[in-house]
Formats: sequence, structure tokens, C-alpha cells
Amino acid sequence: MRLRGKGMNLEALVESLCYLIFGVMLLRLTLTGAYLSYVTPRMKPYLIGLSVLMLFWAGVNGKNILRPKYKSRVKRCLVLIIPILLLAVPPSSLAAGAMVKSVSGSNLTAPSGGSGIKPEETVQSPEETVQSPEEYAYYAQDDLEKPEEALEESQDQEVGTSSDNQARALPPGLNGLDQEAKTITISDEDFSPWVTEFGTNPEKYDGYTVTMKGFVYLDLEEKKENEFALVRLSMWCCSADLSPMGLITEYKGSLTAKENDWITVTGTLKVEDGYAVLKAEKMETAEKPLEEYVYPFY
Repeated sequence: MRLRGKGMNLEALVESLCYLIFGVMLLRLTLTGAYLSYVTPRMKPYLIGLSVLMLFWAGVNGKNILRPKYKSRVKRCLVLIIPILLLAVPPSSLAAGAMVKSVSGSNLTAPSGGSGIKPEETVQSPEETVQSPEEYAYYAQDDLEKPEEALEESQDQEVGTSSDNQARALPPGLNGLDQEAKTITISDEDFSPWVTEFGTNPEKYDGYTVTMKGFVYLDLEEKKENEFALVRLSMWCCSADLSPMGLITEYKGSLTAKENDWITVTGTLKVEDGYAVLKAEKMETAEKPLEEYVYPFY
């Protein structure tokens, strides 16, 4: 006797619906930009590819819906509901400051990831920097044996390199600099590269008037009186590795803004202990940017 299933293939129906819903939701999050709450912009092409793949699987599996199956195993398809629920329920609006409670203020202006290493801690030992007499004699003899024309060409190259370095004093991609007026106006898009530049070359901008926007973070280690951090959260890969990026800011008088409030600060940049510190002269309330996070690697 041959057993035949009856009706619609419930297992194929549930599986196809899960693929279809997940693909549509993922594509919608990607096209609207809502995916930036989860991952960095460089993941966009991969998310679009995954969305197309989900829709393709839904179509391929859909042809089995009208093929009855004697015994359906619907429960195994329920695992697909987990990613659907993760996308359907938006991430909780946790206060930004609560994400960075364990971060010390010394990391806020460190370049490229916030190592927090002070300049004096990177000095090489004498054994690493001093050449031996034999090495010195070798290079000196090598220079003496160069023809005069070669020496002149080498000197010309050095002069050209020096001129090029002056022309490239400001890294590409940084906007808002007025060297004559000694002012820097930092836009939302340039927040990350400018903070990295301040952490790498703070002395270059000592005395400049800086205008920048961020949110107030007060829970600093070794916090001084009349001091807070003006930061934004940087995402290196996904929301699990959010970390603060910004400047320690000192102000006079009473601080009217509360923690997590977005403000625009105008002040003078000063270098203290090798770090850039913003001496606030003017503070105004500001709107949270459409893209709350910054993406250093994008």
C-alpha cells in the first residue's frame, strides 16, 4: 500500500515564508540605511547579496508548497524566526554614555583605535636608536664614494621632498580648516578623521579655534572639575564594538548640559601632557545627527 500526503506542504510553506520575510526585511533595512545601527557601511553590498539570496531561496522552495508531504517537520523551520525577530525589534535606545562607562578619558584622543599611550612612553631605548661605529663608518664611506652628480641629484630630491611634505601638511579628507584665521569647523562627516588627526599631531593645531558637535560624557576616570568629554561612538565592525571617540573638554562656570545631551562646542585647542584638550568658550544645544555613529574604517 502506498501512502500519500494530503493537502498543502505546510513545511515548505513555512520555510518559504521565513526566507521571504527575512529577505524583504533585510533589504528594507539596507536600502533605508537602518542597518547602520547594527554594522558599518562597508557591509552594505554583503547585506544586499544576502537579501537577494534569501528571496531566491524563497522562490526555489516555493515550488514545493503544492507537493503534499506525508509528515511535515515544521518545528525545524522555526529557527529561521530568530533572525526575523532580531530585525523586526529595533535595538533599544540605550543612552550613549552607558555604552562607554569603562573607558578612561586618556583614550579619547588617541589615534586609530585609542591606544592611550603617551608620547614619552614610545621613546626607543638607546640600544635601538644609536648606530654602532662600524655601521656609521660604512654609511659615511658610502656617501664619500658617490659621484658629485649623484650627490647633487640626491640633494635636489631632498629639497623636493621637503616641499612636497609642506604641501601635504594636512592629510586628505579633512575639511573646515582655515590656516590664516586658525580656525577648524568640523562637520559630522569629518568628526572621525579630525579627532584622529588631533590625537596624532596635537601640537600642529595648538591655539586653533575649533567648533565641533558631540554628546556629553561625564563618567571619566580621574575627572577634573569643570571637565567632560565631547564624544561620538565609533563603530569599527559592528554594534558590539562601539567605543567613544572625541576630546576632553574644559569649561568655565556651570555646565547646563546633562550627560548624553548633544551640544556644539566652540573653543581653543590646547596641548596638555601630550594630548589635545578643548577649552570651551561657547556651548549650544544641538540636534542628534541622522547617522549617530562614526565609522573610522569606511
